[in-house]
Amino acid sequence: MQTVAKARQYFGLHLQESIEMTAVPQALGISQDCLNVSFEQVRGMTPAQALLEQRLNGLFAALTDQPRQGLRRAIQACGLDGTAGVVALFEQTFGIDMPLFLLTCRRAADDRLFRLDHPEPEALVLPT
Repeated sequence: MQTVAKARQYFGLHLQESIEMTAVPQALGISQDCLNVSFEQVRGMTPAQALLEQRLNGLFAALTDQPRQGLRRAIQACGLDGTAGVVALFEQTFGIDMPLFLLTCRRAADDRLFRLDHPEPEALVLPT
């Protein structure tokens, strides 16, 4: 578990960068086989799959936190720029269409801003 935790920490520190999988075990001071076996036993996936999952989760968080930053910018910030079919992978992983996800995130951000400017409970009631 420690190996996987350290590798995930390494992924997080280098999320925006292109990570060569051969560099990960070198950085952790272990063998490639040790890294592969650790991920298979703990996560049931390869290190590369775990990195992709972490990056997709980062994209989800980035778009949720700042939905108006632009999809391309968010993809680049999560190190997914060179990954083919990022939007399709996102939609498959999270089960939501990207346009709908962005719309929902933008509306939620607008609601949060409105609530900051209008903290009184009456502001949430629509006049009839």
